[in-house]
Amino acid sequence: MSLHKERTGADIPERRINRLDDKPSFQLRYGNWALIAGASHGIGAAFARQLAAQGMNCILVARNETALESLKAELEAQHGVQALCVKQDLSATDATARLLEATGNRQVGLVIYNAGGDPFISQFLNTDAGQWMKLLRMNTQTVMDISHAFGGRMIERGRGGLLLVGSHAALGGVRKLGMYSATKGFSLNLGESLWAEWKDQGVDVLNLLISTVDTPTMRETMQRLNIPNAMTMPLPQADDIACLALQQLRNGPTLIHPEDLAVPAGEGSPGSLRRDHVITKSTEAAQFIGND
Repeated sequence: MSLHKERTGADIPERRINRLDDKPSFQLRYGNWALIAGASHGIGAAFARQLAAQGMNCILVARNETALESLKAELEAQHGVQALCVKQDLSATDATARLLEATGNRQVGLVIYNAGGDPFISQFLNTDAGQWMKLLRMNTQTVMDISHAFGGRMIERGRGGLLLVGSHAALGGVRKLGMYSATKGFSLNLGESLWAEWKDQGVDVLNLLISTVDTPTMRETMQRLNIPNAMTMPLPQADDIACLALQQLRNGPTLIHPEDLAVPAGEGSPGSLRRDHVITKSTEAAQFIGND
């Protein structure tokens, strides 16, 4: 979605994004299975392709079964990995229970939650409350359930990773994105808190906050809203953002794209300032609520 501040491809600082190239250490840290929620296209599919290139088997989750099957065939043919397709509406109250049933005894060592885009983009009262509830469940209840269920298993094994794909809208309220902004704020704060709790137990947590990304959904939405040059405007590429996020997975809790790329190494980027905030506030709170 178009969020806190619009950034086009022309605005983004040039920085070479290297491909992931250390398969043994990546699999040692995250295991053989990754679950990607929202994998049917765009940045979710980009994550799946890059993880498969690392030799990781992929559990592909989305509502579009045809797109999932096509991606499964591609990953298995090109990288020789296993892929499991799970058709699932992540706004359903039993979404996580169904995912746990579908994954069976597979040891999922990396969870990427890339669902929860705002399909309405409307002022709050212009969309039915029942429709807002679906977005609320997808971006809060399901995020919590999945983090708890799979995160608990990772903590028991002493390794793993959780990557929550979020939005600049999480940083503050945005007109016509009220519910989206609120729910992404929930995900951001939960993710940063989990990073503080899990960082010394072998489980990495990263919030990836993005503004716009070049996906079919983004282009169609811009065209529907009569945005000038909707189909030709340069936008950040999903493959580059996914690669960067996987590179930075161990450097949580928050990566803000593209703003963090514009700050020279060693200086205070927006993401590093949020990291400092989490550490400072966690230390301060420990005086009153304990440090267990």
